[in-house]
Amino acid sequence: MLTALQVKDFAIITSSSLELDAGMTTLTGETGAGKSILLGALGLVLGDRASPSAVRDTAERADITALFDIANSDTAHDWLASHSMDQDGECILRRVVTRDGKSRAYVNGTPVTVRNLRELGQLLVNIHGQHDHQLITQPETQRAILDDFGQCNTLLEKVRDICKTWNNKHHQLSTIKERLEARGDRLDTLRYQLQELSKLSPDSIDFAAIDLEHRRLANATELKELCTKAMDLLQDNNNAVLSQLSDAESAINDLCKQDKTMEDIGELLTSARIQIDEAADSLRHYSHTIEPHPERLQELDGILSNAHQLAKKHRIDIPDLSVFTNKLQQEFEELGSIDESVETLEEALKKIVATYYKASDKLSAKRKKSATQLSKHLTSAMQTLGMKGGIFDIDITSRTLDHPTPNGVDQVVFKVSANPGAALRAMSEVASGGELSRLSLAVQLIASSRNRVPTLIFDEVDTGVGGGVAETVGQQLRQLGDRCQVLCVTHLPQVAAQGHHHIKVSKKSNDKKTLAESKILGADESLEEIARMLGGVKITKRTREHAREMLAAANKAPETTA
Repeated sequence: MLTALQVKDFAIITSSSLELDAGMTTLTGETGAGKSILLGALGLVLGDRASPSAVRDTAERADITALFDIANSDTAHDWLASHSMDQDGECILRRVVTRDGKSRAYVNGTPVTVRNLRELGQLLVNIHGQHDHQLITQPETQRAILDDFGQCNTLLEKVRDICKTWNNKHHQLSTIKERLEARGDRLDTLRYQLQELSKLSPDSIDFAAIDLEHRRLANATELKELCTKAMDLLQDNNNAVLSQLSDAESAINDLCKQDKTMEDIGELLTSARIQIDEAADSLRHYSHTIEPHPERLQELDGILSNAHQLAKKHRIDIPDLSVFTNKLQQEFEELGSIDESVETLEEALKKIVATYYKASDKLSAKRKKSATQLSKHLTSAMQTLGMKGGIFDIDITSRTLDHPTPNGVDQVVFKVSANPGAALRAMSEVASGGELSRLSLAVQLIASSRNRVPTLIFDEVDTGVGGGVAETVGQQLRQLGDRCQVLCVTHLPQVAAQGHHHIKVSKKSNDKKTLAESKILGADESLEEIARMLGGVKITKRTREHAREMLAAANKAPETTA
């Protein structure tokens, strides 16, 4: 559960530090005092989108930290353990947002992505907003509510995985069919290109060797002359290097007879003479290999010219012609066997569809069972929420689809009869704004009672209710607080009186700035705040007595066991 929340320089909050307990905590205050801003800060530290407007004017950054006790939250503990962030039953979330809208997120001091923060936040806190009732008439919202209540996520995930597999296979089939339509023209093109390339046979050609041979033949005369000149300098005249080196070697040998220390120099000269002699022999051998060969040169010209033309035509380098040819050959063979691929994929899609409907049937069965239970709970809740005699029903229609969809084959419709004797009709057609608000609240309360998230937040979800209904809502929230931690922002004294704990949010203004602050109220302060909510500007003895009666009644109500 959430044990502490520290907010600094967020919106109109300069600095706020709250310590929170188990049970139901109510947050009250004048309209615009900053109650929802405080929850906005909590939403930010749970992974909501950040913006520069989150930072208080004149401040450089907003800094929000939330401390959670996760001793009884196995899912959160497992998430932290899997990310190597476990910290002895505690979890600290921190979010920093700078003036330019950039943000940094931390879990137990370790930097994380906002996505990680959101994943973990969903395991710790569930927030119900004041506008949730506006979504309850939408088919997708109704289906999601039913799936959450019936804990259908495992079956739903299986259906979605099968649907994803079907989509991938169907995309492959569509791509192949598109290729099939253009196969004739493409095969003709490939056949022509392969015939062109087969004349060159790039697989059997070493283009580097051919280029080297071509250069030699094209420059044979010049190469021959250079060889002759080099051999003449090395060996073939009286002043050749080898002749002079032999004379130097002879002189050093005579020198060594008188001074043995010169023997190393003699060995170096001998080695040099041997290497130069070998170089001259190699040069002479190379010279003998260089002979003009017009026919071969013409043949190589043709090969290289053809290779250059093909490489330019296909916009590739000459060395890549072999790989390119193999690629075209592979495509030619694939197109030739495309009919078999179509048959294989179509057969695979039939099997996937059959598997999909089997999984969807299991999901439908669980939804129908859950719909019966949820309808019963909501019908019962309507009797205590100002709609006595009302009936709630969930209609599930299984359809035959053109193709698999991620959420199964069911069409889920919430139906309601708000008055005795009235026919059941779709909620979107018959429910008034107040009825939608109460039905939405009932759904949230029932769903939350089955939810394993340790902290639930209700942000003015009691809008549109009052009187005895408001007291019933408060009682149900208090009972929910016996099972998990509940934070409730409310303007209704009937709800505020039901809280185990009470926090007041107020706003102070002067000519320069407006600041919000929060305070945990003691018993007497809570009495005064509920009296204010009852009586408005002027608090009388009678309103205080009424507030005292409401608090006494809440404390006398039987508590439910966890």
